[in-house]
Amino acid sequence: MTIQELGSIGELIAAIATVATLLYLATQIRQNNRNLRESTSASMNQGWASINSRLSSDEQFAEIFMRGREDLESLNPVEVERFRAFVQDILNMAVYEDGLKASPYAQSLHFDSFEVVGSLYQSCPGIRAVVDSLEAATPRDLVQRLRQTTTPTYAFIKKESPSDEKLV
Repeated sequence: MTIQELGSIGELIAAIATVATLLYLATQIRQNNRNLRESTSASMNQGWASINSRLSSDEQFAEIFMRGREDLESLNPVEVERFRAFVQDILNMAVYEDGLKASPYAQSLHFDSFEVVGSLYQSCPGIRAVVDSLEAATPRDLVQRLRQTTTPTYAFIKKESPSDEKLV
């Protein structure tokens, strides 16, 4: 075998190794993207679970939320701050998801946080007041788009008596 033949074999081996490396990298990138989508979805779910947990585990806070969403004036100053912090957490979920909308990871989200927050904004005067007060601190035109949400799709179950139950 001549040196020229050995060089040709070496080039062939190098080309095969390059193709194998590119295939391996493509597989790794696909797996990394899948992991990022799953992580994004898990992060959103964890955020909503934390928000729901605060409401379901603290009866006093749930009562503050129920009064505050209808009328901030019904809350004392400490309750207003607790309510405001909670609404800001809800708004942060919409901000986070809104930032993801342009990315391919938004496909992994199970429900639309912006839609939930838009519904709360439209149907709850207390939440609307807090969100409006935070408008300058929100990115892009998020609060303007919340104002344009037309039909609330997220409803509360309202019980006025033990046997009376209706969606609000």
